[in-house]
Amino acid sequence: MFALDPSATQSPALAPAPGSSRLVARAGQLSQPTAPISPETSNEEVHRLFSEQPQLETLAVVAEQRPLGLINRQRFMEQYARPFARDVFGRRTCLVFTDTAPMVVAASLPIDQLVHQALASGSRVLKEGFITTEEGCYAGIGTGHALMAAMSDIEADKTRQLMASIDYASLIQRSHLVESDRVLASHLPDHGLLWEPRDVVGGDAYFFRATPQGLLGCVFDCTGHGVPGAFMTLIALSFLEQAVTPSAGPLDPGALLGQMNRYIKRVLQQRNRDAQPAWGVPQAAEGLPAEKTSSDGLDAALFLQSACGTRLRFAAARLDLLIAPPGAEDAAQVRVESGDKMGIGYATTPDDAAWSTQELELAPDSLLMIATDGVIDQLGGPRHIAHGRKRLTRFLQEQQARPAAEACAEFQQAFALWQGTQRRRDDVSLLVWRNQAVAAGAAA
Repeated sequence: MFALDPSATQSPALAPAPGSSRLVARAGQLSQPTAPISPETSNEEVHRLFSEQPQLETLAVVAEQRPLGLINRQRFMEQYARPFARDVFGRRTCLVFTDTAPMVVAASLPIDQLVHQALASGSRVLKEGFITTEEGCYAGIGTGHALMAAMSDIEADKTRQLMASIDYASLIQRSHLVESDRVLASHLPDHGLLWEPRDVVGGDAYFFRATPQGLLGCVFDCTGHGVPGAFMTLIALSFLEQAVTPSAGPLDPGALLGQMNRYIKRVLQQRNRDAQPAWGVPQAAEGLPAEKTSSDGLDAALFLQSACGTRLRFAAARLDLLIAPPGAEDAAQVRVESGDKMGIGYATTPDDAAWSTQELELAPDSLLMIATDGVIDQLGGPRHIAHGRKRLTRFLQEQQARPAAEACAEFQQAFALWQGTQRRRDDVSLLVWRNQAVAAGAAA
């Protein structure tokens, strides 16, 4: 019979937590070399071992270094405590109470495969534990507690890595907005900008550049939020960076949106899904199978404001421009300039789609606002309904006489109260500015 040295026996549940210093990679890291017993060991001896060593949860039954099964403390003690159990089973071999079909795995088994096998067996492994072997010989016992701790450590490490990647993605996204922030501060001093990604990164972004023709501004809302949305913003920002150059020539907001549409469709390989080949099968993007063809795009509002501030060239895809003239006494006096009802870059948007440019004359010191759908669609209030455009229009009228930055800060507080305990549905962006005369500059 194997000698059972109490000093060599340690419950895996009381051992140092696996992964405390490094992540568990193999099954052997979850097991402890608990001294086994032979199949000839009597149940009286098993009872004595469990009684003398309260920390011992499981015993391995091994013959010639080959594992035969496991004896679980709780199950054994419950059955052995029944009336006459000691008289009947005391001198019989421990195989009477041995689980002869435990999960046995190689100590070198990768932890992800161990988890897969453990889940496939149901809750049994979490209750009974498992045996590890080296070259077929008994190596030790792993417990369900150790397995759960390892799974927790692995998930926590994955979360840390994911959050580190997202934080870095946020740094990249924000770095693309730094120049726009500088241009806003120097060329549009009376402004307020609310930019709140629903997650660390998001699908809303903005772009501002000073040009010889005036201040070019764009606020846009890409498909999705989080990392996918952030990738879309980088594509849109890349286009705008290339399009607004000293050699770009006259800038037309509607034409720029059309160019952006073709650029996004080309980059994402999104062709018009209405186009059908002769045999009637939907046409896939070049180089991609039909089932992997994406349909992503964005809503955008793009404007070019003259240096005097009273002329604005405006084009938009599914976003509106709100204008509150000086002295507006009710919301009905707020102008709503609606954009075209077609998104940019989507597979269903034609390659040659066009967006109209509106030539707007503005009263000096008007207060203007552009908001994305994250504002309009947010549920809240006592009735848990969408915020809506009318409430936004009324707010702009009420704030008309205040500095734009103060109006934006007031809206941020009011919007938080409106949202209350409701979940944030989408990224939120809102630009408020006053059309004061600004100095035009060279294209960045």
